[in-house]
Amino acid sequence: MSVYVDMANAQFENVNELRRYPFTDESSLKDDFGMELPDDCISDVRIVVPSSSCVDGSDSESSSSEGSQAFRKCGLPIVRLSSFHMSHYMVSACFVICGEGSAGALSVTVSSDSFRPYFPYRLEKVAGARNVGGVVTFGNIEFPMTPHTYFLNDAIVHPCCVAVSEVGRLRSVVDRRSGNALTGDIAVDFSGYVNAVKGSGGVKLLLEDGAADELASECAKISGYGSCGATPIRSINGIRPDEDGNIVIWFH
Repeated sequence: MSVYVDMANAQFENVNELRRYPFTDESSLKDDFGMELPDDCISDVRIVVPSSSCVDGSDSESSSSEGSQAFRKCGLPIVRLSSFHMSHYMVSACFVICGEGSAGALSVTVSSDSFRPYFPYRLEKVAGARNVGGVVTFGNIEFPMTPHTYFLNDAIVHPCCVAVSEVGRLRSVVDRRSGNALTGDIAVDFSGYVNAVKGSGGVKLLLEDGAADELASECAKISGYGSCGATPIRSINGIRPDEDGNIVIWFH
């Protein structure tokens, strides 16, 4: 990435204000009206996409550009800045993600009263995939008296600013009776008669030796057909027991 530095001991954010980064060198920052977005408006950005995404590019007009080819080599969807707005009262930016399985849009709006340069602001999802996110850092911009919105078509974020994450398959455990939900790291405890064994296929719950006899009810301990007046289970939803009289229930 090309860069021009006119100060001594320039910091990372200051250097980014003097070069195209975090966009590719091939990107065009000219909007639909021919006005070019200054390099110091955005000093850094980080976008996270799910690993299940693959490059499509059919939704992007810049899919054939050299910058888009870099994303294809990295196996990443194309991320670009679609709009940037500045006024005396606020600044906002919107990024779009063009890729099969991860298409979406992220945006952020910051008021001029609370604005901090070189501060990472969280990008909020406004459309598309739920597994995308990111942060953006604005430069030391001056808020103009006249508002202007830059609508951009080829402001492609550099591939080094896009990361891939593995999306967790289990998001929460919900109690359908109460509606309560558990998320994050959940500790599950079992009684002393159950052994939990973790394997490649998941977690198996096994009864300790002798647990069946110890936990059996009084009726189960009585031999003979029709003991305790209990009606034997002959089938469950049409599924009959095997030759040993067992019906296996698999929770998954």
